[in-house]
Amino acid sequence: MIITRSWLQEWIDISQIESEDLIKTLNNIGLEVAEYKKIDIPSKVVVGKVVECEKHPNADKLSVCKVDIGSEIKQIVCGAKNVAAGQFVPVAVIGAVLPGNFKIKPAKLRGIDSEGMICSSTEIGLPKLEDGIMVLDESIGELKLGKELKEYKILNDEIIDIELTANRGDCLSIYGIAREIAAAYDISLKSPKDIEFEKKDKMQLGIGRVLHVKHESNIVSNLVYKVFSNEKIEIPLKIKVRLSFVDEKFDNKLENMTFYTTYTTGVILRAYSYDIFKKEDTATIEVKKDENDLDAIFDSKKVSIVGINQIEESKPTDKNEYFIVEASFIDPQILSKKYYEASKKSKITTDWVYYRSSRGSNPELNFGMDYFCYIIRKYSEIDIFSGSHEILQEIKEKNINVNLFEINNLIGQNISQSKIVNILQKLGFEIVKKEDENIVVKVPEFRHDIENEQDIAEECIRFIGIDKIEPIPFVFEEENRINQAYYHFKKKKELREYAVAAGFYETTNYIFTNKENLKKFGFKTVKKELDLINPITNELNTLRTSLVPGLLEQAIYNFKNGKRKISLFEVGTVFDENRNERIKISFVFSGVKESDNITNQGKPEEIDFGDFVKKISMVIGDFDLVKKEPQNSLAHPFVCADIIKNGKNIGEIYKLHILYQKGFDLLSTFFCEIDFEKIPYELKEAEEYSKFQISFRDLSILIDKNMQYSEIKPIIEDIVPKEIKRYYPVDIYESEKLGEKKSLTIRFVVQSDEKTLSEDEISQIIEKILNSLKTEIGAELR
Repeated sequence: MIITRSWLQEWIDISQIESEDLIKTLNNIGLEVAEYKKIDIPSKVVVGKVVECEKHPNADKLSVCKVDIGSEIKQIVCGAKNVAAGQFVPVAVIGAVLPGNFKIKPAKLRGIDSEGMICSSTEIGLPKLEDGIMVLDESIGELKLGKELKEYKILNDEIIDIELTANRGDCLSIYGIAREIAAAYDISLKSPKDIEFEKKDKMQLGIGRVLHVKHESNIVSNLVYKVFSNEKIEIPLKIKVRLSFVDEKFDNKLENMTFYTTYTTGVILRAYSYDIFKKEDTATIEVKKDENDLDAIFDSKKVSIVGINQIEESKPTDKNEYFIVEASFIDPQILSKKYYEASKKSKITTDWVYYRSSRGSNPELNFGMDYFCYIIRKYSEIDIFSGSHEILQEIKEKNINVNLFEINNLIGQNISQSKIVNILQKLGFEIVKKEDENIVVKVPEFRHDIENEQDIAEECIRFIGIDKIEPIPFVFEEENRINQAYYHFKKKKELREYAVAAGFYETTNYIFTNKENLKKFGFKTVKKELDLINPITNELNTLRTSLVPGLLEQAIYNFKNGKRKISLFEVGTVFDENRNERIKISFVFSGVKESDNITNQGKPEEIDFGDFVKKISMVIGDFDLVKKEPQNSLAHPFVCADIIKNGKNIGEIYKLHILYQKGFDLLSTFFCEIDFEKIPYELKEAEEYSKFQISFRDLSILIDKNMQYSEIKPIIEDIVPKEIKRYYPVDIYESEKLGEKKSLTIRFVVQSDEKTLSEDEISQIIEKILNSLKTEIGAELR
């Protein structure tokens, strides 16, 4: 995007801002400057007026001109075809040095003296504007004879080339860049209302007399049409020069004027021949979908596609009595998507309009149309039909909720709410609501690139200045999206995997069971008033309060079918008396330790309580057991315990009562039922371990017959040194010989983190523990 200082000056006062500072500011706000160029017309090139122009007597291609330069009239021989009397022209007087070190000296051409040179645009350092000499007009300022051209800022302009990203369609105009500069310097920008447009049309006839517009209801474009009389139209020098600076030039005069308006305002304008739409006394434009579902302009045939192209024969010429100007806007996302889909079917040519429309043009159509009317009236004698035809769609309002904390996190620095609001307001954002740490902003219609809070943060950074943001290490903070349901699922999945790894097979039973069986086995039942009203069968007439009865039935069934080793588990829902739900995991282990083989002579041993406890520990980890009284009749009165983990009672474990075992014709059978919610589940962390040798030492002591290990364990916890890594009971022995005492053997795992312990050091550690137990509980070494 190429801009010039004088062009910007029409919309914003930058007269007090140095170009170096302006370029720095543009770079800081994300409008990267790729190139800067200053046009300097040489000294002694002045405004002159051709007062006489006659053919050279000795040369057909030369003219002898009398040129008034204010102080005197010079005779200059000129070879340009377009030179004529009455023209204001640039004159290089004697002593001027033109680009290329071309020095102007007195000369004699074919016998005629020449005192200077009438110049073309390229000869004084400007781009080529036309063939022949450059003709001056007052669009560049008041023309004073003898005034040096270097004093005219429009000609001696400063050109800045800005590299824009594809999403910044709002900056594809002089007005758009001026808007950014105004925000950066906090200075006022001339709005469309500030330009003194001549609103009143000179022609009294309304547009409806000469033009009708029809459109289908499914059109997505916004369109405005006006009709103009096609008098003699000339492009002023200012516009010619500026279009040459941006390297744009069209053969059609009106296309030059519409492009200039688009480049200035950002509003897409096209000019059409009136005659192509004319039928008898009036013209009719029809807007409808074409074969590719694109909005198109039709007469008897398609003459243009909105935002994409226009056929050459639809453009106005000098022969047309009237011409039509169209201002258009279409959502860039809709246009790009539809064009992409259409281009896959057939090749569609595009012109300069597509580049701008697909990136997002200015939707303020009447602004662009009014500016075109302003410049066309200013530089041409032309009439405009009053009124306009409009096809306008409602542009959806885009509001974004901005949280101050989130914005500051994105920026990496604390910025006050008032500063953020000030930046956004200067950029044309409207503050809809402001409450505590939140503000709701309305995105201006011309900012097609703003979609979310991150875009708002980027706008703030641009105008605070990236170099003013204190650099800090990047911290990526991902929001924790894992909820309790995930942990519940993960925990259940892992417990199932551990159970299978321990040799258990998963089974599933109905949540309904037989109420009489629950009562028979001594389990609680749901209160009568909360029980099932319409059970599915007489056998399944209540909600289960334990998983054990179901597992017992599975064990009996498998044993009757020849299985001698039965390891099953179930994870499922149970209910209490008040019908409150809980999830439990239960296990049954019944039969023999291993299958028949030669090593056990076909008589494998039955499982025992220790075997079952080891298997359960493989699933839930280490735990303690505390003897308890059975809570149901299935439990053996002497082999029944609570499971204690991390100091909490999480379930129970017991052997099947011998009477039920024989009654059901089972071998040794054990059950375990654990409250699923009480099983600890937390992040597993690595722990340091010692690389030195580990030793095992058993300590057998005599203690009171009625004393439980659970009473001794807390005492040991207080007295063991750090070299004791673990300890656990391995044997309890009672006999008449011991009287009121019993023998308890505790195994200690001994290991140092610093060295390999000697036998004497290990013995001393065990001796200290024994002495402490003697003192605390009266223990004796067996």
